Amino acid sequence: MAETHLSDEESKLGFSTVKFQADSALLRELGERLVGQPHIALAELIKNAYDADATMCTIVLDRDEIVVTDNGHGMTETEFLTHWMTIGTRNKQVRGVSRDFERNVTGSKGVGRLSAQFLAHKLEIITVPKEKPTQQLRARVDWDEAIQAGKLTEAEALYKLEPRGLSFPGGKPHGTRVIMRGLKQVWGAEEIKDLGRQLWMIQSPIARYGVLATEESDPNDFQVKLSSTQTQLVDTFDRQMRAALENYDAVITGELKRDGDVARVHVKIAFRAGKTYSESFEVPPLVDAARWHIRVFKLQGRQFEGVKVGDARDYLEKFGGIQVYDAGFRLPYYGVQQDWLGVEFDHSHRRNKSALLPDRLHVRRALNDLPTQGRLFGIVQIDTGREGRSAAEQEKDSGEFLKIQVTRDRLVSNNAYTTLRNAVRWSLDYYATRERLREEQNLDLRRPEEASTDKVSRISDLVTDVRRAYPDDDSIVELEREFGGLAQTVAQEREADDAARSLLGPLASAGMAALALEHESRKEMRIARGLLRKLRVVATDSGDGRVAEIADQVGAWVDRLESTRKLFAPLLDPDDRDHVEALTLGHVVRQVADNVAPLVVGVDISFEIPADIFLPAATFAEWNSLFQNVFINAANATLDRDVRRIRCVGGRTGRAAWVRVDDNGAGVDPEKSLHLFEPFKRELTISEERRALGLGGMGLGLTIVRMIAEQRRAKVSFIEPAAGWSTSFQMSWSSNQ
Repeated sequence: MAETHLSDEESKLGFSTVKFQADSALLRELGERLVGQPHIALAELIKNAYDADATMCTIVLDRDEIVVTDNGHGMTETEFLTHWMTIGTRNKQVRGVSRDFERNVTGSKGVGRLSAQFLAHKLEIITVPKEKPTQQLRARVDWDEAIQAGKLTEAEALYKLEPRGLSFPGGKPHGTRVIMRGLKQVWGAEEIKDLGRQLWMIQSPIARYGVLATEESDPNDFQVKLSSTQTQLVDTFDRQMRAALENYDAVITGELKRDGDVARVHVKIAFRAGKTYSESFEVPPLVDAARWHIRVFKLQGRQFEGVKVGDARDYLEKFGGIQVYDAGFRLPYYGVQQDWLGVEFDHSHRRNKSALLPDRLHVRRALNDLPTQGRLFGIVQIDTGREGRSAAEQEKDSGEFLKIQVTRDRLVSNNAYTTLRNAVRWSLDYYATRERLREEQNLDLRRPEEASTDKVSRISDLVTDVRRAYPDDDSIVELEREFGGLAQTVAQEREADDAARSLLGPLASAGMAALALEHESRKEMRIARGLLRKLRVVATDSGDGRVAEIADQVGAWVDRLESTRKLFAPLLDPDDRDHVEALTLGHVVRQVADNVAPLVVGVDISFEIPADIFLPAATFAEWNSLFQNVFINAANATLDRDVRRIRCVGGRTGRAAWVRVDDNGAGVDPEKSLHLFEPFKRELTISEERRALGLGGMGLGLTIVRMIAEQRRAKVSFIEPAAGWSTSFQMSWSSNQ
C-alpha cells in the first residue's frame, strides 16, 4: 500500500495514519458472493485457459477431484507472484485482449482463482511458461488453513520451481494444470449442463477447426473436453456443448464425382420436420471429387438445450458460413466473412430467381428463402493433392484442376474452382426452392371475401323483410331490434380496428427502423470495443496515465451505450416475441425495469408484488412494451423532483388481479385522464434527449398501453393515488387463482 502523508494541519489536530486490513475469511466470502455457483466457478477456470491463448482445455472429473489442464502460455514465476497471488488484479482489464491471439478476455475482476477455493478444500497448480518450457512452477494452497490465518496478508501459498515433468494437451510443452482436491459440491447432470451453457460460446464448432493449411494458429480455435468415470455426465456435457449446432432447420448434403468424361452432382435436402428432397445434375468434368455437409438454421423460436437465439446468432456470426477443407486442413479464406458463394451479393441485389437451377426447378420468389451467411454452417471437403494426381495431361498443362495458392489460404480461381463453387451454390438454391414450396403449402391464410359490416347489414335486411311479412310476431320484432344493435356494434368495432391499423403502420415503420439501427449498432459496438482494446494497449505500452484515463472514460461510455440495447432485446429474441404464455408479474416488471434503467437514471423503482400473481397469457415482448411505456411516463413525470420515486404494487381484489404503478411526479387527475389514452395526447414537456430516442413525448405511449391491454383482456386506467404518491396507473384483469 502506498505511504500516506498527513498534512501539517492534520498533524496539528493530532491525526495518525492507519492501514486498512482484511480478514482472511474474505477469501471465502468473495468466493461465495462473486462466484456463487459451482458451474460458474469451474467455468471461470476454463475461461482463464481461453484468456491464456490455449487451444485445448481438458477437465477430468472424479468423485473427489477435478483437474483442469490447458495448453496456454502458462505463467512465469513473476506472473504467478504479481498476478495470480494478487486478488482483484486489473492486468486483464488494462490490456483487454489476450497476449498472442488478441482474444477478447473473458475475465477482468481478478477473482478467478477464488473459484478454486469455492470448489475444493485444497489446490495444486503446475504451470510451465511458453518462454521457458523446461521449467515448471508448482504451487499448493490449503484453503482451510488460509482462511484460518486471520489476516488476508498472512494467508499462504507454497510454491517451488522444478524441471518440467509433464506435457499439456495437444503435446504442447507449456500450459497450466489446476488440481482441486476435497470437492465441496456434488456434480450431477444439471450442474454439468449448466457448465456447458457457460462454455459453448467460446468453443470452436468442430475439433479440427484450428488445423489450418497455412500452418498458423486460428485465434478462434478452442476446444473443451470433459472426461469422467460417470460417463452419463460426459454425454450430457458433449450434448450441451454441441447444442447450438443441433438447432438446424435442414441439412444439405452434396457430392461431386467424376467418372471419365462425365461429372455429376447429387444433392439431398433433409428438413428437420421430416421431408427429404434430392436432385442430380451434370457439371463440367474438371473436379474429381468433392463432398459437402451444410446445416441451415432458422434462429427463431425455442432452441435446443435452452440456447438463446441471440447467442446462437452471435456464434454463427463468428463461426458460420461455409468452410473449405483441403485433405483435412482448413483454408482460412472461406467462412462467414467471405461471400465466396455470392449469397450476400444476391440478397443485397434482391434477386429472386436462381441463375443456376434448370427451369423445371424454378419456384416463384425462391431466392427470398436463400439463407444468409449468418444462418449457415457447412464444410466442403476436397483434396487438391488427389485432384492434381487425377487430372488429365491437358488439364495439368492448362492448370485447370483444383489447386491451392502459394499462400495456402485459398484455392486458385480457375474453371475447376468455378465448377466447385457453382455446385455448392446450386445446392443452396435448391434448398431455397424446396423451402419456398413448403412455405406455400403451409400457408393457409385467406382474407374474408366480404366485410363483417356488409354481412350483418344484409342479414338485418332479411330480418326486416320477414318482420314485414309477420308484423305481429313479437319474436321477429325483437330479433330485428337485436340485429340493429349488432350492426352498430360491428360498425364501431371496425372503426376501432381501422383506427388501430392506422397506428400500426407508423409503429411498424418505427419498429423496423429501430431493429435495423440495433443491428447496425451491434456491428459498430464491436468496432468500438476493438478500438478501445487498442487504446488500452497503447496506454499500457506508453505508460501514459492520461491515455489510460481516456480509455476508461471511453469504456464507460461504450458500456452505457451498449446497455441501452436492452430496450430492443425482447423484439430481437423470437422466444420473447412469439411465445405466448402466462408470465409471473414480478418477473416481468423487474426485467422491464432493468431494461429501461439507462433511460430512468436517478429514479428509485421499488416493488411490492406477491410471487404467485400471473399476467394474462401473452408474449414477453407485449408486456415489455406496455410496462416500458408506463415506467418511462412515470419517470418523465418526476423530472422536477429532487427525490424521484416509482413504486410497482401488485395484488388481488376478489377474482381480479391488478398491478399499480405509482410515482411522485407532476400528477394526473383520474377524472380527466381518459383522453391521455388517445393517440398524440400528452401533457408533459419531454427533454430533447428523450424525444430523440423516440421514447415518451410523442403521445403514443398510453395508446400502445391500452391497445396491448385490451388485446389481452385487461383494463387500464388512472386511479386515485395512495397517500404519499402523485399518480397511480392501474391495470387489472380476471384471475382464476
